[in-house]
Amino acid sequence: MAGWKGRPKEFKQLWDYSVGFYGVWVAHIGRSVGLLQHIAHSPASAAGLAAKLGLDAGAVGAWCSAAVALGLIGERKGKLRMSARMKEILLDAKSPNYLGGQFSYLAMRSLEYRGLEDLFNSGKTLDMSSTFDAIEQATDWDHNAFLSAIKKGRSRRLHAMLSKGCRVLDVGCGTGTLIEKLWRSYPRSAFVGVEPSEVAVHRAMEVAAGKPVEILRLQGEAMNFDGQFDIVYLGESLYAASDKQAVVSNCYRALKKGGAIAIVEGLLPKTASKEGRLIIGMQLDFALQGYRFMTKEETGALLRNAGFSKVAFSDFGGSLFLVSAWKI
Repeated sequence: MAGWKGRPKEFKQLWDYSVGFYGVWVAHIGRSVGLLQHIAHSPASAAGLAAKLGLDAGAVGAWCSAAVALGLIGERKGKLRMSARMKEILLDAKSPNYLGGQFSYLAMRSLEYRGLEDLFNSGKTLDMSSTFDAIEQATDWDHNAFLSAIKKGRSRRLHAMLSKGCRVLDVGCGTGTLIEKLWRSYPRSAFVGVEPSEVAVHRAMEVAAGKPVEILRLQGEAMNFDGQFDIVYLGESLYAASDKQAVVSNCYRALKKGGAIAIVEGLLPKTASKEGRLIIGMQLDFALQGYRFMTKEETGALLRNAGFSKVAFSDFGGSLFLVSAWKI
């Protein structure tokens, strides 16, 4: 049997994929039960962590050993510690370097991957309504990236509109987490969210309670608003529409003249660059849901066909884009 040095580079590459799988789960569990948050706030021993959080000592010991080996945390003089950079990446949802939510999405979604064999054998897909918690984790970074982007560069006009006070339509609002963030940042604006999932609508209504927010159970294809909004937002929702052109055309009609559409969507790259490998790999996840990623060309064509002008793409990194266009 060849030693590690004698292994081919392809073996080492695939070995790293296995290690990465466990890294995703160690990060997710560390966040979900509070281990990483506690270490970030106050260095502690494995035994101290278990006692403080009321967790099983054996499980915490195994997690700590794995987290140290994988580089998520360090250990010095018997105390587990977390670097400032790791705190940012794993716990700070407002940072452009945040990956904690992505790890939690991958871990939680992987529980559904047992359905992949049915997908290949019979074409059976799975309803995403059972994994809204996973979606919330993944889109937290998207929301903060959007909020950061509209305060600078080509998207500052959206920031000015929201600051002054305008009407915003969130198409596919999910559980209402973006609307809540927008309301906190722009309290002069009013918001309407539409969402087809009954489960998500109930959760969004809880978020909206006491705020200038209306939540409607409605599909984007069935919207019939006419010149009522200044901004229409679609966050990771257009890909799920059965008739994308109808949704975009309905968004155009819903806008006032001079209004804008803002789409935050993962778009499939033309080449498999290192940065683009994640979204290319996620195609299988999306296929299991019955969806597929679009390209920049497809998204631009949908907007122009609906009548939008000044289509622009802002790259957030990792093949996630803010696509903006205007109703002139």
